[in-house]
Amino acid sequence: MLELNERQQQIYAALTRQGRLQVTTLARQLRVAPMTIRRDLAAMEAAGLLTRTHGGCVLQSPHVVEASFLEKQRRRQAQKAAIASAAVRLLRRGEAVYLDTGTTAFAVARALPSDLNLRVFTNNLRVALELFGRAGIEVTVYGGVLGRKNPDLMDEMAVAQITQYRLDVAVVGGDALDIERGEFYAADAGSAAISRAAQRQADRVIVVMDSSKFGKRGLAVAGRLMRGVTLITDDEPDARTRAALRRTGATVLFQEVS
Repeated sequence: MLELNERQQQIYAALTRQGRLQVTTLARQLRVAPMTIRRDLAAMEAAGLLTRTHGGCVLQSPHVVEASFLEKQRRRQAQKAAIASAAVRLLRRGEAVYLDTGTTAFAVARALPSDLNLRVFTNNLRVALELFGRAGIEVTVYGGVLGRKNPDLMDEMAVAQITQYRLDVAVVGGDALDIERGEFYAADAGSAAISRAAQRQADRVIVVMDSSKFGKRGLAVAGRLMRGVTLITDDEPDARTRAALRRTGATVLFQEVS
């Protein structure tokens, strides 16, 4: 998680009081250039503390809401690439692997080598198209209703099809993680149900999630960190957060971001 400097702490304190702030006002009050404020806001947005708007920012809701796939794909690309590389190193030749609906799982799909001879299961059309024609990888797509904001096939049909296959590994993400409870969440109930179903069918679960999701909440529980689950994240969490994550019993891997 981002360790706020003194100026960023002042910005966040003002934002929690007012809910919305303007760059010009902050620059005047804090006696710095507007560009300095914009850099602060960019860093705080990446940490999930706020959302930038035209000319300012608004307080980030503690509950996650569904964003479009393209919007999510633009965020934290370097972190997702590092996490994906680490996830690929945990896969074994010939395994049946589920890749979920998230953009970090899509990054895993991009990083898959052809020499592992994997059978990939997914309900994410972007994952399927990324792997289309890739030598050494067989792709099975679960059916369902296409989402409005994301290229995912979901509903009872998809959940039912998941139960027909045994999986070696389920690679799943999340939109939020409650560090103390060890619960991770999806922005909608449909995605959460599919994630839970895939995890039940898998011998191993790998959770891929960058640290900007930490400390947020959601209503739809997608899974829990526990013994037998591996969490792969970036190297930004502080010592206190790292200790809390390890107390869940999960194996936690912190990947350096270049």
